[in-house]
Formats: sequence, structure tokens, C-alpha cells
Amino acid sequence: MSDSDASAWSNEVRRALQGYAEPLLRQVATRLLRPRNQWPVEELIDRCVAVMDNAPVIDRRIKELPAESRRLLTFIGHSRQPQWRLGSLLELLAGSGHAEGPAPALALLEAGLLFPAPVTTPPGVATNRLKTFEQWLGQGTVTGFGVFTHPAAAARAIGEDLGLPECPGAVPASSVGVRPAAQEADGLEWLLRMSVVWQRVTAASLRQTQQGDLFKRDLERLRDDPLLSSPPAEALAEAPNAALLAFSLARAEGLVKGQDGEFVADRSTRAVAKSLSAALASLFAALPTLETWNPIDGYAPQDAGASPYPAAYLLALLLLAKLPQDAWADPAAVGAWVLARHPYWSAEAVRPSRLTNWMPAFLLGVAYPMRWLQATKSTDGNWLVRLSPLGRWLLGFAAPPPETPTFAQTLLVQPNMEILAYRQGLTPGLIAQLGAFATWKSLGSACTLQLEPESVYRALESGETFESILQTLEQHGMRPTPPAVKDALRTWSNKRERISVYASATLLEFGSPEDLNDALARGLPGVRLSDRLAVVAKESAVDFRHFRLLGSRDYALPPERCVEVEADGVTLTLDAARSDLLLETELPAFAESLPRSSSNGRRQYRLTPASLAAGQAGGWSLPALQTWFEQRTGQGLPPAVHLLVSGADAPPAELRRRLVLEVATEELADGLVQWPETRTFVEHRLGPTTLAVAEEGAAALRAKLESLGLRFESTNSKHESP
Repeated sequence: MSDSDASAWSNEVRRALQGYAEPLLRQVATRLLRPRNQWPVEELIDRCVAVMDNAPVIDRRIKELPAESRRLLTFIGHSRQPQWRLGSLLELLAGSGHAEGPAPALALLEAGLLFPAPVTTPPGVATNRLKTFEQWLGQGTVTGFGVFTHPAAAARAIGEDLGLPECPGAVPASSVGVRPAAQEADGLEWLLRMSVVWQRVTAASLRQTQQGDLFKRDLERLRDDPLLSSPPAEALAEAPNAALLAFSLARAEGLVKGQDGEFVADRSTRAVAKSLSAALASLFAALPTLETWNPIDGYAPQDAGASPYPAAYLLALLLLAKLPQDAWADPAAVGAWVLARHPYWSAEAVRPSRLTNWMPAFLLGVAYPMRWLQATKSTDGNWLVRLSPLGRWLLGFAAPPPETPTFAQTLLVQPNMEILAYRQGLTPGLIAQLGAFATWKSLGSACTLQLEPESVYRALESGETFESILQTLEQHGMRPTPPAVKDALRTWSNKRERISVYASATLLEFGSPEDLNDALARGLPGVRLSDRLAVVAKESAVDFRHFRLLGSRDYALPPERCVEVEADGVTLTLDAARSDLLLETELPAFAESLPRSSSNGRRQYRLTPASLAAGQAGGWSLPALQTWFEQRTGQGLPPAVHLLVSGADAPPAELRRRLVLEVATEELADGLVQWPETRTFVEHRLGPTTLAVAEEGAAALRAKLESLGLRFESTNSKHESP
């Protein structure tokens, strides 16, 4: 929630107060309200919530606070983000020269102007009411030391002296040149990239680890995306891992959210559909929440929860607010001051690799494209910066600047379905509309998009219509929409309108087309899907007394074992009571259906060299077949299937003539294999009492064994064998 959601923050204040034990609640209310009566708990909470919008009372309570507590509340007011980590707030105080520990925050908590952030607990887990704020500090590993204030209260603290020095590295305008030209970005760069992120996640969700981060493959998918990783058109310095910064901003803005172990696109928001100043203010408020990205490492989720950068960002911007009028500042000098004063970088234990001056990358690569800053070049060619009118308003030092005029007609729609969008006419709302039904192809001074069936279907699923898409193109197009584009949009829309979507349904599979026809004729409230399948929207509408059910299937469960392998290893018989529709799509991919007359009416399939070759071409590899047999038959891949699939890859087979020697006992066979005088004549042992002997050595072996007194019976009429 941003600071503009006043009613939502009032609800959060109510939740926090309801989590206080009654003695603590009355202690806080006494400081905040100065009650003369002993009101009931619920009325006391109502009055505490209502006083947040009472400016005179809040002003009096702020004046009663210690100076350090007032400064802490002022920092929150300048940030436009009511919720912070306590550690970041204390870093702001320490960076401004007031290292007081948690005492200023405790004073705010006791005064009812700061509250512990709500903690999500698993269902069924009881939560104890907070008795003291010292108890809350001791639960930091669970709460994360999150705190928040009501934005109306924080806004009243703006104007309090923060104790910051004059901006380091200040350069008078006269030292830069005569009336140096100030450059200012259009503020659209990160909004465009967030729209691209939304499209990518809409097309394919990203997996979420238990820690809430991205899996390596999905991380690389975003990092290597050619559009997201391209250099920003208006950045004056490179922001590391720009694609992951866009992803982090999209998460902060709610375009992407975690759900059931995945990051999915929120189709109810699509993009930041606000005025430009409101959209940039929302991104400014999200700045303290970016704990998984920083200007040194780029995406660094392992540092989540302990990032020193949110406090450093705000310190740097507030230093720039101290610049004299028309003066500029060296980003490197601002960074050197922050690194020297911030407790994280000024600590003796900090690693030297962390002391890199990252401030130019943040100010020129992130803040400048956000339109928070203006930039100019010094006489030596280095970039200098200062707050823009928008930046001064965001920090609470000026009135809101007027909206930048845009050109309503900024689109050029080509007959080949390509859209050329000139940035000077783009707005956050138009970016949201275009991103909903067209795919971004390039980002620059002129952005390009492509109308595709998939993108139009996506828009139709989100509530757009053919008329609304065409209206957007006509309203913002510099020329009439080409007839070919209109026809394509109408065709795609008509196809989409013929698709029926069921939130839940029951599929009925009949034994034959005749059975399905008979059921529909008798009044089955279903829609025919194929010659044997029908779908019913509501299961309660089916009178199952008129049906003889062989089985039912819940497709949320693992695959059912419903296939029996015959003795030949290649014939598969289906159990009609346990089979499912997925089986109907799997088996034809690598097996041939057999006529029912040959199997007593049971459904059978046969694996052949041709069917298995077709299956391999369609992606049914040997491991995939092994998994399928284990899931569907409960046994491994039959040897006959192994032969058909991998026989061609085996070493060449050899067909040779051999004599077979059979002896009476296994001990005799062991002796023949072991005794050196006979071992040379034995080529292979075929079994416990059976040996293979080469023809050319048969006579010598016979003579050798006759000397031992062994008798022989020959069963070969052509060759004598021993």
C-alpha cells in the first residue's frame, strides 16, 4: 500500500491496536488521546484511529516527542512509504549523526504514532496479544522488526530539521557554464520494462523458492531476455541486472505476485494505469521495499531483510534537496558522503569489495530515468545532478508539478500488424492498454509492438473486446487503422468468443458414439466434445441413476495404474473402470489401437517399431516411457519394448556355430571352467551345467576328458562332440 491509501492504513492501525493487551492499549491511548473517561476497549481503538486524521492533535503530539523521534517520523514522511524496517530507520538516524539506538522508535511506539507491522501467522496458530514493546523487540526474528505509521501522521512531521549538512560535491551553476542545459527523462523507461515483465510472466509463470526467490533457470530466463536486458534509452549509467530490477519493481507494484509456489501475473492490474506523476510517486514509495536488488550486485536475494540500501537511497536524495538553487552535485561526492556516514559502510568490519562507490549507478541509472533528477555535464565531461521539480514534490519540498503535455495521436499501426509507439505521446494508462493486447518488441525513442493472436486472446481473457482494442488504436493512431488489421482483430476475437470456459465441469466418457447420442436424446444437460465425450457444467444437474458408471476420476490426483501388460510385453490392455482421458492422449502417441473384436471387447494397444519411432519423434524418449510404464502399469519397461526402442543402438550381434557340452552336475561344470587343462576350450558358460565349446577344440577337449574317465553321449549326427 502506498501513502495515498489512507483508509487502508487506518485499518492497519486498527489491527495493530487490536493486537495490544489492554494495559498496553490504555497506556498508548493515554499518550495519544489524553482521555478523561475510562472508555471501553473498542471505543478507545475507534478514537485512536480517528485521531490520525486530526491534524491539530497530531501536531501537538509530534511537538511533545524527543528530537530524535521527530526526525525518525520526518524521514518516513519524506519517503512516502509508511512501512519500514526498524533497522533501516535507525540507519537513517545514524547517517544523519544521531545514533541513539532503538530509543527514538520506542518513544514513537509508546506515543501511538508508530506501530508494529502485522505478521502473517499460519491458520490455526494462536497469536498472543502484545504486552510491552520490549517484548516486541525480543521477537525480531519472527516480526522482522517491521514498523509502520499512518501516512497522515508522517506528513505532519515534514519540515522538521534532519540535521543533514549542505550537499557534498555541490557545483555552482557558474562553474558549469552559462545557464547549463538541464536534461530530464520522460519517466517512462521503468514503466515500459515493468509492462514487459508482466507480459513475460503472463506467458509463463516463474517458480518461487521456499525463501520467496527465483529458481536459477527462471532467474536466467529474465536476465537473458533480450528486451529486458537491453540498455535503457534514457539512462546515463548502467543499472546492473536491469531485467531483475524491473522484475522487483513489478512485484512491488503488484503486477507480479507470489501464488502457490509461483510468481504469476496479476491480470486485474496489468500495468500502472495512473497519471505519470502518480505512477512515479508509487515507484518512489516502493524504493524502500527493494531489498532484493542493489546497485553493486544487481539481484541479491540472499541479502533480503538486512539491506542497507533503502536508507542510503533516501539519505542521498535528501542531501540533494540541500543544494542551493541552480546548483548541481557530483554523484560520486554524494556517494562518498553516504558511505562515510552510513553505519553499514563506515563499520570497520565491512569488506573492501563493498566500499565501491555505487551512488552514480543509482542516481544516473535508476533515479534519473524515473524523472526524480535532472542532469547536466560539467566542463570536464562528468555528469552532475539535482532534484527535478517532480523529485522535490515527491520528497515533500514543493507543490506537485504540472503534468507533461502529451500528444494524443502517437501510434502508427502498420498493415503487417506492427505498432510504432512514439514515447512523447505515451502515458502509463496507454502503456497498460498496449501491453494488454500487443507484444513489446523494442524499447527506445520509438517503441514497437506486434499484434498477435496470442496477445489478443490474452487481452480478451482479461476483459477487453474487439471494440475496446480498436477504439484504443483509433483514438491514439496518427492514421486510420488499416483494414487488414481490423479484419485480423475481428477474426481473432470471433474465434475467442467461440471458446467456452468452465470454472469447473464434469467430463463424461461413453463407451461408443451411440451411447452418447442416446444420453443426449434422453436429456443429458451436456455439450458434445467428441464422438464419445460430453461436458456438463454442473454435476448436480446429472441424474446418475440413469447411468451405469464404470468409474470416476479426479484429475488432481496422481496418474492411476490402469494398464495391464500382456505376456508378449508389447500388448497393453486398458482397465475401463480406472482409465482416464489423459490416457487417451498418451497411448496413441506411441502405440497402435487394436480392434475390439480381437480382445473380447476390451480396449487394447500394441507397441510396434513404427509406433515407437513416431513416439520418439514426438518427445517420448526412453526415460519418458520408463516413467509412463511405472505410473500406468506399476512395473518397469518390458524387455520387448527395450528391444524395439534401443536395439538399434546396441553393439552388433554375432551369430556363430557352437557345440554345447552338458554335464551331470554343477560341480563338474565348475571343475571344467577352473582346471587349466580344460579352461582354454570353454568359451562361455551357458548355465549351471551347460558350457559352450568351439568346434575346432572339441576333439582335443574330448581326449583330455577321456583321460579322466568321463563318458560321453553324442546327440549331434553331423559332428562328434565330447
